[in-house]
Amino acid sequence: MARCGKRYEWASVVIGAAGLVIGLGPAGCGDKERAASGADSASGGAMTEAPVDPRWQQSFAEATLADPPAGVGLPPETTMTGKSVGKLYTKVVRLWDGIRFVSPGGKRLAYQATLDTEMGTIDIALLPDLAPNHVRSFIALARAGYYDGLVFERTIHEESGNTQLEQIEAGCPLGTGEIGQGGIGYWLKPEKNSHATHEEGTVGAGHGPETDAGTCKFYINLCKTPSLDGEYTVFGKVTQGLDVARRILSLPLSNEAPEGDRPAKPVVIRKVTIKASEVEN
Repeated sequence: MARCGKRYEWASVVIGAAGLVIGLGPAGCGDKERAASGADSASGGAMTEAPVDPRWQQSFAEATLADPPAGVGLPPETTMTGKSVGKLYTKVVRLWDGIRFVSPGGKRLAYQATLDTEMGTIDIALLPDLAPNHVRSFIALARAGYYDGLVFERTIHEESGNTQLEQIEAGCPLGTGEIGQGGIGYWLKPEKNSHATHEEGTVGAGHGPETDAGTCKFYINLCKTPSLDGEYTVFGKVTQGLDVARRILSLPLSNEAPEGDRPAKPVVIRKVTIKASEVEN
């Protein structure tokens, strides 16, 4: 509990410095929103404990950094959609422990994220075996409504020798994709996995070159890029809608420096919904 207390003390300082007034107190550690649990929705019954991988049971404080990484700025007061960053942070903390990967009956829970964008729908299978805390963070952010109204702020086309990189990126609270921005007051410890490969449809946590701590930004990889393997946290795979992602990648770019990789008209994510379903072990 001491670490949890340190987390809220730090969060209060950071968010207070940003000019926010929020309620980060003992409720963040003690109140568990079981109603938000994927296990509850999938089973329809009361929560009971089932043996799970220890990595799937880490608390919010264990999964995140106690202090911001070097070179990272303070979170904004509100997102580009006008949502209070302080309130979003509080919702994520309260939702965290209610997100389970095993049902009360002992069956695995599979999570799918559906991104309803202006250009079509993208379905993503979330992969807790690779990065359980990044999956929990994405689910909590989606259920808190964080991504609704944000944009795909960057489309990346790079080629160097035999290496090609094609990605679209979303999730920046201000919609700019600026390095050093992209969070709401917490940063996830990396969950890099040497078995995770960057192929077409790979979904990973976006971060700047100065840190390996991801937060709210994510990318969809659209070509095979082995040079990224083991360098970023992979937590999902597109199962449907790669054509939509490719149309976003092909959009005309802004001519305004330094936004050389920013679409002239970024595509809006209307809503992100999460579906949980039991699967046979």
